[in-house]
Amino acid sequence: MKRNVIALGVATAISVLAGNAFAGVVLNTLNAGADARTDIGSAATDSDINPAGIGHKLVFPYFTTQGDNATLINIVNTDTKYGKALKVRFRGAGNSDDLYDFQVLMSPGDVWTAAVTQNADGVSQLSTSDKTCTIPSSVNGAFTNVNRLDSTKDTAPQTREGYIEVINMADIVDTTATTDLFTRVKHVSGVAPCSGAAIEALVADITVVSSTTAPTGLIQRGLGYPTTGLAGDWIILNQASTAAWSGSAKAIQANGYGNAVFFPQTDASYDTLANDVTADPLLVGGIGSIVAAASFDFPDLSTRYDGAITSFAQRNNTTDDLAVATVNNEYVTDDTIAAVTDLLFTQPMRRYFVAADYSKTSGAASSLEVRNAGTNAGAYYVSGSTTVVDRLICLKSVNFRSWDREETTTSTQFVISPGVSTTYNICGEAAVTSINNGGVTTGSALNATVARNNIEVPYTDGWMAFNLVTTGATGNVFGLPVIGASFMRASNGAVNYGFAFPHKTTAGVN
Repeated sequence: MKRNVIALGVATAISVLAGNAFAGVVLNTLNAGADARTDIGSAATDSDINPAGIGHKLVFPYFTTQGDNATLINIVNTDTKYGKALKVRFRGAGNSDDLYDFQVLMSPGDVWTAAVTQNADGVSQLSTSDKTCTIPSSVNGAFTNVNRLDSTKDTAPQTREGYIEVINMADIVDTTATTDLFTRVKHVSGVAPCSGAAIEALVADITVVSSTTAPTGLIQRGLGYPTTGLAGDWIILNQASTAAWSGSAKAIQANGYGNAVFFPQTDASYDTLANDVTADPLLVGGIGSIVAAASFDFPDLSTRYDGAITSFAQRNNTTDDLAVATVNNEYVTDDTIAAVTDLLFTQPMRRYFVAADYSKTSGAASSLEVRNAGTNAGAYYVSGSTTVVDRLICLKSVNFRSWDREETTTSTQFVISPGVSTTYNICGEAAVTSINNGGVTTGSALNATVARNNIEVPYTDGWMAFNLVTTGATGNVFGLPVIGASFMRASNGAVNYGFAFPHKTTAGVN
């Protein structure tokens, strides 16, 4: 089945211009004269999590349209001088498959908003009436990238949960040579003009750029090296109970301006160049890769951003930024207030270490093949720490403890429901674990189904600690890149409440 209009390209006039053109990675350590700005600091050599919530990249830990849920997202450009050319990608909760992706061209000080809901066919759909420019010109539509999903499972549920990546590919700069592009994306009386040759040129003949060639067309297209300034917030609203949960996106901030990583939003082949721009195990390998890479696949969170490093080094660096040794959070399951709790474990970097190869599988869960890319840093997602359950890649044998509110605890493993296993596997990329819910088929706080687990503990209310530390072959100790929150719902008569507590973590050691 063909990919929908989001991934195939843009409006007809733009698609005609696209031809066989490519962009690529323009290293910030080379040809600095291509970006004449003097107020953006120095070239980035590293990145880290900004606890204040502003960065070059954002990760929204969860979206859901299960049951009566809808997800609202806001992206804010806090930079009041430069615009931002953003890649927005929705990934599935199961094995992090690409569900929907497009580009947003923000003006300085701009806010872009959208809602994700379930359509009549049970498939997630995005809708926005925002006046900010996008490529394609309309990004409203259903998540229909079914050709890359698990064909042995129903398509619609696989689109209803996941997480979101947002990457500043390049700044949009107001200079003498680029006034047209800047003015096309800058709002006038509340509306960005958007149309015109400068927008169309973004998918025209920007020359392929490697680590040793000049950034042809970068400034001519109105783009500059990406700087910080992005912030994001999300709300999950249950439209039936009116319970709601909210939070902020995780912000990854480079220590200077990054590499320019603009790629046209087209389906033009990028197979032979994928090794230079990603660590995704399904895309690397050039001709004959498991999934044929196209321009719309890039950039991703492994694309080299922090200077002259490889995509595998970028992957490892970002994983280090997100790695945690333990996850701690509260739960409430008191029946007198109809309380339910779901713990979310999202692993936004796992896709760049291990990925599910659906092309080599039958319907049996045990037949799923897991592909690895490059050399794992230490113990990240090695064979000893991963397994496959129901065609989902899982973290294997995660240790945990539970306490009540009066410090009572037990050091033994608890029974996992359903079944009698005493081993807890965190299955899925945006995995939801219900507490004391009686199983994985009963309703929970988030009504999750794609990557769902249940843990039964002997206490009604309290807190839990999950140990994510693994040990590498050399004896080094590593944490894993996990983000998320505890999503709780309770009622007082007819009034329903939703509240989300972000995970409390200890740093990963490596």
